[in-house]
Amino acid sequence: MALGVVVSSPASAAKKTSVTLAFQGPLTGPDAQLGQDQLPGAEYAIALYNAKNPAVKITLIKADSQCDGTVAANIAPGVAANKAVIGVIGTSCSGEARNSFPAYKAAGLTMVAPSASAVSLTDPKAPDRGFPIFHRVVAHDGFQAPALVRYATKGVSSPKIYLVDDQTTYGAGLIKYALPSAKKIGVAGTDSVPRGTADWTSVASKVRAAGANVVIYGGYTTDAAKLFKALRDGGYKGILASGDGTNTSDFPGLAGKAAEGVRLTAADVPFDSILSKAQLAEFTKITGIKVPGLYSTTAYNATNIFLDCITKGALTRSAIQLCV
Repeated sequence: MALGVVVSSPASAAKKTSVTLAFQGPLTGPDAQLGQDQLPGAEYAIALYNAKNPAVKITLIKADSQCDGTVAANIAPGVAANKAVIGVIGTSCSGEARNSFPAYKAAGLTMVAPSASAVSLTDPKAPDRGFPIFHRVVAHDGFQAPALVRYATKGVSSPKIYLVDDQTTYGAGLIKYALPSAKKIGVAGTDSVPRGTADWTSVASKVRAAGANVVIYGGYTTDAAKLFKALRDGGYKGILASGDGTNTSDFPGLAGKAAEGVRLTAADVPFDSILSKAQLAEFTKITGIKVPGLYSTTAYNATNIFLDCITKGALTRSAIQLCV
C-alpha cells in the first residue's frame, strides 16, 4: 500500500461471473417427450434466478441422451470435458444415468435427477450405483412399484395380473419391485420383451391365454402404446397400467383409443396444480409450454438445488458436490 501497489488475491481475480449447468435426457428419439416434458421446469427455474440479476449468471446447455444407455455413454464424456459445466440436471432415464456414471465420477460432476427411478442407482449394495455424484428428487421404484400394483388392481374383483417389462434398467427394475406385491394378489403370468419390439400381438395372445384381467407394463411410452393397442385390438377388456416411463404428454396420441382408462403412476405433483395463475402465465411466457408435462416439478426442484448452492458461493464442481 505504501508503494501504491494494488494487490488482488488469486481468488478475487478468478471470481466467476457465470457458470453452466447441463440438462441431460431424451430430447430426440422415440421417447423424447420424457425429456421434453422435464426441460421446461429447469428452464423456468434458471430464468427466474437470472431475472434477479445475481452476481453469478447461469447458462443452461442440453445433452440429448435419447433415453439410451449407449448414447449416454458416448455424450457424457463430452459434457464432463466442458470445464464450464459444474452440475448436471439429469438424467431422465435410469439406463442413461447408469452409463453416464463413469465419466461423471471421474470428473467429479454432480448429478441431480428429476426422474431416473431405478432402485440400484442409489442402492449401497449395487455395483452400478452413482455414489458419490448421483442424487435424485424423485422416489425410487421400490416405492412406485407397490403403489402401481395397488392402483392397477383397485376395484378389480379377483385380480389376475400379467406383468411385462422392456428389459431396460428402469422397466425391468419396476417390474422386479412390483412382483412381490403382485404375487400377494395373484399373478397370471410374466413376460420380458426387448425395448423397441415392433410386433406385440404374440404378447397380447399370451395375456389373453393366461386369463389376466390386469396388465402392468414396465417400460417407456412408445412401447407401452404398442402393447396396449395390440391388447385392445385383440379384444382385451381388462385393466391396463404402467408407471412414470409411460406417463408422458404424448402417450394419448401414440396409444389412441387404447389410452382411455389406462392407469398411470408417477412420483410427482403436476406443476400446474401448484403454480398460481400468474406463475403459470410466466412459465408459459418463458418456455412456450401452456400445460407443464410430467416431472416439470421435479426438474424445477432439481435445478433449484444447484441454484441454491451457487447462491451460497459453490462455483466449482468440488464445491457443488460438497454442497449437494
